[in-house]
Amino acid sequence: MQQSLNAKHFSPAPPLVLLLLLLAAASIPASHAGVNCGSSSQPSPAASASSPSPSPAPAPTNSNSSSSSAFRTNLLTLLDALPRAAAATGFASLSTPGTGPDRAFVRGLCRGDSTPSECLSNLQSAARDIAGRCPSSSRSAGGWYEKCYITYADTNDTAAYEQLIRALVVDARRVSDPDGYEETYYALMDRLVARAASTGGNGSARTFFATGEAEYARGEPDGTMYGLVQCMRDRSAVECQRCLRAIVPWLPLCCRGQSGGVAQNFNCHLRIQIYTYYDVALDAPPPASPSLPELPSPSPAGDRQGKRRSGHVILTATLLPVGTLLFLAAVLVCVYLQRRRVKANTEPRDDTRDEDTTYVHPEQFTLPLLRAATGNFAAENKLGEGGFGQVFKGKLPDGQAIAVKRLSKSSSQGFHELKNELVLAAKLRHRNLVHLLGVCLEEQEKLVVYEYLPNRSLDTVLFDNGRRRRRHGLDWGKRHAIIRGIARGLQYLHVDSRLRVIHRDLKPSNVLLDESMNPKISDFGLARAFRGDQSRDVTRRAAGTLGYMAPEYAYCGHVSTKSDIFSFGVILLEIVTGRRNNSPSQDTNTKNLLSDVWEKWRAGSVAEIADASLGDLYPRAEMLRCVHVGLLCVQKEPALRPDASEVVLILHSQSTSLQVPSRPAFYSGTTVSGVASRVGTANVSVNGVTMSEFEGR
Repeated sequence: MQQSLNAKHFSPAPPLVLLLLLLAAASIPASHAGVNCGSSSQPSPAASASSPSPSPAPAPTNSNSSSSSAFRTNLLTLLDALPRAAAATGFASLSTPGTGPDRAFVRGLCRGDSTPSECLSNLQSAARDIAGRCPSSSRSAGGWYEKCYITYADTNDTAAYEQLIRALVVDARRVSDPDGYEETYYALMDRLVARAASTGGNGSARTFFATGEAEYARGEPDGTMYGLVQCMRDRSAVECQRCLRAIVPWLPLCCRGQSGGVAQNFNCHLRIQIYTYYDVALDAPPPASPSLPELPSPSPAGDRQGKRRSGHVILTATLLPVGTLLFLAAVLVCVYLQRRRVKANTEPRDDTRDEDTTYVHPEQFTLPLLRAATGNFAAENKLGEGGFGQVFKGKLPDGQAIAVKRLSKSSSQGFHELKNELVLAAKLRHRNLVHLLGVCLEEQEKLVVYEYLPNRSLDTVLFDNGRRRRRHGLDWGKRHAIIRGIARGLQYLHVDSRLRVIHRDLKPSNVLLDESMNPKISDFGLARAFRGDQSRDVTRRAAGTLGYMAPEYAYCGHVSTKSDIFSFGVILLEIVTGRRNNSPSQDTNTKNLLSDVWEKWRAGSVAEIADASLGDLYPRAEMLRCVHVGLLCVQKEPALRPDASEVVLILHSQSTSLQVPSRPAFYSGTTVSGVASRVGTANVSVNGVTMSEFEGR
């Protein structure tokens, strides 16, 4: 599933080779990206990363079997020790002492978003794999895996191998706008290369790792690219930058128009995809730092004497001075123990505390920072309130506006919702989902920080509920864009994300609008996530909001992706009509929205239900098509409803033929109060506030 480039200099692949490459690389394999076992001889000393055509490698200085066997023994010993040496910090460089052809040099690097336990496990598997794949005669190799990287050689002059040991893996799917993709790719890589090199400056531990994203096709479901770059940490900042800049052009030169891939050599690698594959919380750039100095290359690692288990091989670690590491570890342990003592004295006993807080991956905000940002949660900064607690507007010291959700201290139910939302928010990223910025769990406060969306929620714009009426600015173009944006968000949740997610509480108040009125689905407290092909489940009690719950969910607890489609259909019809389906102010003798739209549809007078504030300023055919889609989504039988991908296709194409909708759920003149009585014991609310019961998820 990968194509290794072993040529001494990179050049665009011939058409036949390129065709085979694309056919073989339909996707990036999850287990490993490739192992290149190099050759049985050393590279020429003249070869370097800056040499496009290194001289042919000379014959090994000692090729007899005993020498090869001694090198192999030293290599296997180092590979065995490597995972534990690298696990704590994510990198280690080990070597055997002495001089001559038997000396081995091994490096291990874990991806920058790996935990120590993941790093240990991944490197152990990778070390076994590379030892088994490469023949005993191999004197150098590079193994590139999903979240770690191993190299070995019989010299520490690693720059000599940058042109000899490298690989390229390409995603065969194509993008719709190759020119825009390539331009955005180079701009993103310039930014990431600079950031990665800047993390290797003086006064800080080197990481040489950066991630980031950039939008290359606005409005497209897969219009955002996600990039990652990383260098071996025994390089200097200048060497890291030079290495990355050398491999950035590989993908465009080889496979222009492809949607992603991996380029890697002996000292650095990069990856670009149109889906997330790393912890997106890492994308926030670090504080601005001075321009990158020209740092000299590090001198070859010196030998450190130490005992090996067998007493025969002495390991050399070129990571950080041991004394510095021990000092930092001692300081961190002291701080950790002190904070535990303080929390033990100030917080009540909670048997679920460890379980509920150890999963948090987003950035950790401090309580003083969020208090200052929100004016100590001042009433004038309050944006809204719900069963979970309150939401406040804030501003960070750098001027960034944020929204802070403050969980009610008396709401254990809300905390479960918060936990569920944090777990999912760390795994989901899309332009039509609200972006989680971070979390704060201090002094019994449980706070979640989101991007601030100035136009609030869809219901505040669409409905007149006593607040400032702004519906006059919601013309048809904006309404249609909102409908399509919500559909794209659902398509990502149901189809395109790593997990299959069912929102379960989709409603206008959970659709937020940014400054350009682009919709973003929010509040994943009730969401259910599935892996593989599972797309439905049964819960003993429904949890959601009346008027947006599908009948099979409200009555029987059957939750599926089609439950979300029903909710979407209701929202679509509300956007077209400007009427709330479950408004408690409606007269009890008035038919609910679904019944009214259905009867107008059958009578051929759908134009009568369009929001009066639109006047005649809307394309009639487009409005009718939206109503048609809405009625398809609210049909009583889940199997008859379209899935999210079909909805997106229909809304973006006027040529797609549509089925005739059947009668919607809750029809026959059912009033809002009648619906409430039929739902009976279902745990729902008629005032737009989510009510939930928590069983095992």
